[in-house]
Amino acid sequence: MKIVVALVCAGALILASSSAMAQGPGGGRGFGGPGGGRGFGGGFGGFGGDLFSLLNNESVKKEIELVPSQSEDIDELNAEMRQEMQGAFRGMGRGATAEDREEAMEKLQEVRESSEKKLARILMPKQLTRVKQIQVQQQMRGPGGLNLTGGNIAEELGLTESQIEELRAKAEKQQEELRAKMAQLRQEADNELIKMLTPEQQATWKKMVGEPFEMEMERGGFPSGPGGQRGTRGGDRGQRGPRGSRGGNNDDI
Repeated sequence: MKIVVALVCAGALILASSSAMAQGPGGGRGFGGPGGGRGFGGGFGGFGGDLFSLLNNESVKKEIELVPSQSEDIDELNAEMRQEMQGAFRGMGRGATAEDREEAMEKLQEVRESSEKKLARILMPKQLTRVKQIQVQQQMRGPGGLNLTGGNIAEELGLTESQIEELRAKAEKQQEELRAKMAQLRQEADNELIKMLTPEQQATWKKMVGEPFEMEMERGGFPSGPGGQRGTRGGDRGQRGPRGSRGGNNDDI
């Protein structure tokens, strides 16, 4: 059952972001943000940009003047949607094939599209237009900056393939420039703080940090912890020692 729930949640998050994420640089939304409170239970994940999560946010409800009866209808739609999503993954386990997962994702896509059509019957045209505008705004506020090439945004703008390629290339260049500027600003800020220390404290600090070292980032964008990468055998727990004891090297014990 845990596997099924995990698959449903993963599929839901993918679908939530699919309409806003490009396959190139600069695509994607940030986590959190308005509407991210309920996560899976509130719609398709908690990325803050999908319609159902946004409609769980009190400030969004106020902005579009959502009335209690509409909120109740949306809650019922969410409950119905959860059941359909769970049904899409029913019977799947560790032995699920790539085809099984692809079929389940197609079913989830159908559920999302069907649910959004039902949502359009609950909301007034003006309300739906406004919440979609807010959705686009949230998609713009991701860590990748303005995303014009993702999913429905590219379609609404009528972007050509050449425009998408040019925008992605420009976004990649901007990200590189931003990273360089952020690194410079961070170093300047650190230096300002260190200047506030006494000469003796500065000398102690210099010994504490030693020579600069650039750690290579492991998969997922995070440096690995002691013992190797997280989630791999011999990672956080270390390799299994003789007679099944935990820990990496027992020679020091």
